[in-house]
Amino acid sequence: MFTTFGNRGTMHLGLCLRVLILVALTVPIRAAQPAQETFTLTVPNGPTSTLSGSSVSLLCQVSPLFNVEPLEVRWYHSSNIHSPALLYKDHKIQETPVVPRYRGRVSLTGGMERGNVSLTLERVTLEDRGEYVCQVSSEQWYEKASVFLTVNVTGREPVLSVAEARGGGGGQVNVTCSSEGWSPQPKLTWRNKDGAEIRNEQEVLNTSDPQGLVSVSSWLLYACSYSDWLACTVSLSEEAKREGRILPHIYTAPTAVPGVYKEALIVTLILSLVIICALCSVILCKRRGSMWSSSQKSRNRSDQAELGQRPADQTELGKGPAETEHLIKGAENTVQTPTEQRAAGEEFNLEAAENTVQTPTEQRAAGNDVHLKGSENTVQTPTEQSAAGNDVHLEGAENTVQTPTEQRAAGHYVHLEGAENTVQTPTEQRAAGEEFNLEGAENTVQTPTEQRAAGEELNLNDWHHVKIFKVNILLDEKNAHPAIRINKGKRAHYVKEKDTEKPSRTHLHVFSEERFSSGQHYWEVKVKDGTTEKLSWYVGVARENVDKRPAVPLTPQNGFWILSYDKEQGFHVNTDPQPPITVAKLTIVGVFLDCDRHTLSFYNVDTKSLLYTFTDVKTSNYFPLLSPGRCDKIPIKIN
Repeated sequence: MFTTFGNRGTMHLGLCLRVLILVALTVPIRAAQPAQETFTLTVPNGPTSTLSGSSVSLLCQVSPLFNVEPLEVRWYHSSNIHSPALLYKDHKIQETPVVPRYRGRVSLTGGMERGNVSLTLERVTLEDRGEYVCQVSSEQWYEKASVFLTVNVTGREPVLSVAEARGGGGGQVNVTCSSEGWSPQPKLTWRNKDGAEIRNEQEVLNTSDPQGLVSVSSWLLYACSYSDWLACTVSLSEEAKREGRILPHIYTAPTAVPGVYKEALIVTLILSLVIICALCSVILCKRRGSMWSSSQKSRNRSDQAELGQRPADQTELGKGPAETEHLIKGAENTVQTPTEQRAAGEEFNLEAAENTVQTPTEQRAAGNDVHLKGSENTVQTPTEQSAAGNDVHLEGAENTVQTPTEQRAAGHYVHLEGAENTVQTPTEQRAAGEEFNLEGAENTVQTPTEQRAAGEELNLNDWHHVKIFKVNILLDEKNAHPAIRINKGKRAHYVKEKDTEKPSRTHLHVFSEERFSSGQHYWEVKVKDGTTEKLSWYVGVARENVDKRPAVPLTPQNGFWILSYDKEQGFHVNTDPQPPITVAKLTIVGVFLDCDRHTLSFYNVDTKSLLYTFTDVKTSNYFPLLSPGRCDKIPIKIN
């Protein structure tokens, strides 16, 4: 019985020893587990988006989950690897070294004991967008992953306007929608009153400013309507969008439509001119009536003098009626008047009453009213008749009236009964600011300047109509291809590219310093000098911010409208298909840009004829451009 007890005690002792060994082996292994373990980082698959000015969390999670408080956590922007946005080390967030613009705006979301190392960024700005790297490090292991942040900026409400469609036909109008201040690039959508999207015949243009904000604009040809709304929506998402509406009719918004404003201005000017002309006619009639009355009185006095009344000056000289008649008809012309004596440099001393009164010519020269009383004053002086090329023979009161030329030269109104003198010439009427209407075919044609002032359509087929809009442009050397040399802003020629640095783009041209957004502009490019003919060149216009990559073709869809010449292919424009252009001789190319009507025309200045017209040149800013070609070094220049 004792033996049995001894065996059982030995068995119980062996069991206890086994349990103690298992406990001793298990505890040390669990305590050392965190320092030996590897891990990975889990981040979102796509970009994280937020609105400017709000807060955002960039998610980053350690896997498998464990307490990461003893580890180092570093967040930094991919553009600045050496300066972190946040650094967690030694169980706390370090103040340095970090990028100054992140101070006070970044923190860890919390839950590091569960492996959460997400970054919280407050008061987000557009500058904060981009790639962020989350890096977690221990003494034995480190891991990192990237999170992309996009910052959405909602732009301004769209501005819509309506203008007359040039060449559109069918009662269509050109509706424009534009909005600015977006990030990233927004989507622009046209919808009708039923909410259906409109996709036909529209063009969308996106441009970026130095801050990275995008402006978007679109043009749409649409049928005129007095009651159907047209909506333009610009959006980044359903939450970030702007919408504008307009009635697509040419008279809906006069202040926003340049064509309507111009027509209203022209009508106002015409009405003002009519009122002014009516007032001038009333004043003119009154002054003519007064002058006619004065002329009649002068003629009556002249008739009395011829019937025998003796003037005071003859009485003082002691001459009788017979002697007076003899002097007037014959011998009078052998004696010089005081005016003629002065012109001859002679001395004279007149004591009689005749010489105390100024002659009509002297009174007019002194700015006095001519008051005719005696027979002497009813006729012109010999000097006046001689200057007019007439014989000096004064007989009746007929000579008391100045000729129309003399009256106009003296600043007086012409009022004669003869049909010849009652109508002013067109030159005189224009100089006086009056309207004129002559039946002669010569006078029924307005000059180009008069047509432009009257708001009439230009005849693009007539080179003389467009050349009056000629402007002076200069080539911008800073925007020239590296293989082009510019001389004084006017001449451009090609140099061998092996003598220059590697070209930054394939298309070889130079832009002008000037840009045009409205109005009409004409300039000339001389492409041939003497007998030397170039092998290739092209001229035209381009819109602002065109894509300059080599793979982008020079087409109207990409913002280029040009006329080209190649010796092998001849003349052509960059449309698809290319229409044939036949030119026998071309020395100077005329380029006419009508920003208001969205047309671009090319002319052969040698023959004064139209070569081709683009009818749908639509953009906000136009830049003239030219290319001297690659095949020769012969220059082309702004004429």
